[in-house]
Amino acid sequence: MLKAITIENFRCFESIHVDGFRRVNLIGGKNNAGKTALLEALLLYFYPTPSAAIFLKQARKESVFSVKSMPKMAWDTFFYNKNIDQEITIKGFGWDDQVRDILLSVEFWLDSQIFEDEEDLMQSTPNSVGRNSSIVSTLKIKFIKDQDEETSQKVTASSRGWTTSPVFVNIPWVATSRFLPNQEIARQYDKLKFENQSDQVLEILKILDESIEDAETFSMNEPTLYLTRKDQKRLPISLFGDAINRVTAIALELLNTDQNVLFIDEIENGIHYTSQEKFWKALFQLARELDTTIFATTHSLEMIKAFAAASQDYPEDGMYFELARNPRDQKIVAIKRDAELLEYALERGKPIRGE
Repeated sequence: MLKAITIENFRCFESIHVDGFRRVNLIGGKNNAGKTALLEALLLYFYPTPSAAIFLKQARKESVFSVKSMPKMAWDTFFYNKNIDQEITIKGFGWDDQVRDILLSVEFWLDSQIFEDEEDLMQSTPNSVGRNSSIVSTLKIKFIKDQDEETSQKVTASSRGWTTSPVFVNIPWVATSRFLPNQEIARQYDKLKFENQSDQVLEILKILDESIEDAETFSMNEPTLYLTRKDQKRLPISLFGDAINRVTAIALELLNTDQNVLFIDEIENGIHYTSQEKFWKALFQLARELDTTIFATTHSLEMIKAFAAASQDYPEDGMYFELARNPRDQKIVAIKRDAELLEYALERGKPIRGE
């Protein structure tokens, strides 16, 4: 399990060290404090792959069309102040003393050179047809374990779009407003049912709506998860509103992740404040049962209070991190508070802000 991370030259971080991660980690701070950027760096630490890099661009709504029109600048926004001359470094330290280094750098090539030399090794994205451009940029992702084992992967941006190796990696990330397609919800739920874990999804849904009694999938027009309320007929999950759909996505990702880690951006979205503490307790319990680490962001003070209350039952498992700018040099720093310190600060009106 990750204990600490040092990030340099990534997004809004010139340099930051965050220490003290636990099983369930909540990241707060004012707007533009770097909450999502820290979550992204953690994702790249656990998933140093082209799939993760492309996912982050899509999550930031950077379309393939902008990549096609300006491939030379495709990776600029990953780098602090767009300084692509310096590597991005993400160094992680495990509780077992294991050290992992992730290095990201950009290289430029002639379009014909990169695509002719690597035609047999590369696979273009679905929207990869267009006019040739003289320059393409390649994001190189290097992974070093304990300063010894080294692997390297890359993803190329050109007028064709993104081009990378054909290996697909599922990213366990629940975005601010992400809703899984009906077919994907049904597929993941059936997988859990086969493994006798589907009841846990139902229990989490009951936190938001106690009247939900059953969940089952049917394949008529398309595979769909149906929910049944007490004394009512079953309905497709898409008719149950944003909160149920978002919490379902969180539960499915948590139970299905293969890397024992889950990332949730703006976790409070769709969850009424009266249900937040119960929801956190369910996440703490599942994280412990599944031996999974959760990283989540919030800009809700109510969600932070609910986290503090729930973590009293799991004092060794939770940690809150407040991101703020150092008034002396304006660099972003992380202030950590465990369950006891967070509760103390909230009770005494200390400056804890999730907005």
